Amino acid sequence: MTRGSVSRKDLRLASVQEKEETYKLIDGLTELGVTVSIKEHESGFPAVTVDCGEIHILTDILSLEEWQAKQKKAE
Repeated sequence: MTRGSVSRKDLRLASVQEKEETYKLIDGLTELGVTVSIKEHESGFPAVTVDCGEIHILTDILSLEEWQAKQKKAE
C-alpha cells in the first residue's frame, strides 16, 4: 500500500510469525533510539500504520498489542 512516497508492507493477513519478526525488528530499532510512529489507518480500526526508520508497515493494532503484552510478560 502506498501513501505519498512511502510504500508500506501489508501485514494484516500475514502469519503471526512474520508479524512478530517485524515487530521485533521495530523494537530493536527503538532501543537504538529510532523514533516509531503509530497512526490509525484511513480504513479504520483495527488497522494502523507503523513507521520506524526504513520499516513502513500496515498492520492491526490487536496483534501488535498482543505481541507487546507477551514481551512485557517475558521480562
